[in-house]
Amino acid sequence: MNRTRPLSVLLAAALCLAMAPALAQEAPRSSGKPDRQTQRRAAFDQSDMNKDGYLDRGESRAAREALFGRLDLNKDGKLTPDEAAAARRTRASRRTDGGLNAAPAASRPTRAQRAFERLDADKNGTVSLAEWTAADSAFFDRCDTNKDGKLAFDECRRMASRRRPPSVVQ
Repeated sequence: MNRTRPLSVLLAAALCLAMAPALAQEAPRSSGKPDRQTQRRAAFDQSDMNKDGYLDRGESRAAREALFGRLDLNKDGKLTPDEAAAARRTRASRRTDGGLNAAPAASRPTRAQRAFERLDADKNGTVSLAEWTAADSAFFDRCDTNKDGKLAFDECRRMASRRRPPSVVQ
């Protein structure tokens, strides 16, 4: 009897260790909407026009130009701070993480304004399609860590994880 007790304790401990990764995973989302990582993967796959599992520079540019077209609400070929704010409001209304990764409300306009100012290379208060695609080209170059001229989903994900604290990356 004394020999079976240590064995059962050892087996229980091993079972707990084996289950730890499963228990540490996030609970499934109750909203029925896909999580942010799934949404990012879907966007990547949609941008991969030839379905080879990679984005080449042309596919990346086409996706970026299509996004510019959706954001340019008045279709004048320029993004204004108001159009960018409208896009932020729309995106915030679609969040599926319950705001867990959201920045405090007071910091959002400042961060968004800085991002807009970085895109506005000529500092005229609007972002042209040329400025928008130049930013995409620079982003593509930063993400293409192995410099093969195409982006794998994991290359983009690694780049995003370097930009944010580990607790925010999904």
